[in-house]
Amino acid sequence: MRLLVLAGTEDGRELANALKQRGHEVLVSTLTPYGAELAQEQGLQTRWGAMDEEKLINLLKSDDFTALVDATHPYALRVKEMAKKVCLDLKIPYQRWERSELELPDHPLIYWAEDISGAAQLSAKLGQRIMLTTGSNGLPEWVSHPLMQDKSLYVRVLPTSEVLMRCEKLGLKPNQIIAAQGPFSQEWDEAMFKQLKIEVVVAKESGKIGGTFEKVEACLNLNLPLVLLKRPAAEIASNQQTITEFIKHLEVIT
Repeated sequence: MRLLVLAGTEDGRELANALKQRGHEVLVSTLTPYGAELAQEQGLQTRWGAMDEEKLINLLKSDDFTALVDATHPYALRVKEMAKKVCLDLKIPYQRWERSELELPDHPLIYWAEDISGAAQLSAKLGQRIMLTTGSNGLPEWVSHPLMQDKSLYVRVLPTSEVLMRCEKLGLKPNQIIAAQGPFSQEWDEAMFKQLKIEVVVAKESGKIGGTFEKVEACLNLNLPLVLLKRPAAEIASNQQTITEFIKHLEVIT
């Protein structure tokens, strides 16, 4: 099969590589050139850059793909919905790979929020110095939220010029921006939280891959409250599969 795999994360690259090892032709599509570079290092064929519906349609038509495998980040809702719609219109099979959820115990330091507004309300009650590790896309909502106006916000974001410009346009100062490429170890997280005297950490429940577990452990070890944004309910897989099981299912339906 010739497969288009939307993947910019570690587990997405792992899936693409496993598909290639099974003898399938794979093109990995990533948002950033860095993501494409990481995939290329594993011997995968790649393309990079944001795609709207028209670009995705043209790509799928031009290369006679058998199916599209969506292995994007659990919170990449816009891309998921677009990919599903395009595949439905073109009558090309769409298969979603969802990384496993992180199983966390009930703990008085762990709080759950449905969305950014809910996370902001919780964070405002828990402390003054708030560290956001949720990426740059949601920063406008955080910065403009009324409850954040008298808080000290710190953000950890990707070290790209585009992201840094976005932060600066939102009024964030250099001492509020930690630009670094993850995932990070528990020790790294602890050192950063202590250095900045962080009182509350906000993160996404990004699963077993991506550094969420390390953030949890760092917060619990430092006795820091952690606010976790829940995954969009519709995007949680009802039956978690291994990569091998996923590939076998994909081969059957296509």
